[in-house]
Amino acid sequence: MKSENLKREINEGHYLELMDRLYVLASTLHDHCLEHPLAEYDEEIYTAIETAIEATYDAYQLVGSKEFENENENNPH
Repeated sequence: MKSENLKREINEGHYLELMDRLYVLASTLHDHCLEHPLAEYDEEIYTAIETAIEATYDAYQLVGSKEFENENENNPH
C-alpha cells in the first residue's frame, strides 16, 4: 500500500487535514447518532456508537503521533 512515489506526495498538511476529518467524523457521530433518541433508548446501539467514536479518536491520536514522528525524521536539529 505504501509506495515510494506516494510517500513523496504526502506533505505536512495531510496530517492536519486527516486529523480534522477524523474530528468532524467523531463529532458528527456524537451529535447526530449518540444523542439520537433510539441510541439513548437502546444500550446496545449506544455502546456500538460509542465504540465507533472511540476508534475514531484512536485513529486521530495515531495520525497525530505519525505527524510528530514525521517532523522528528525531517528535522535534523
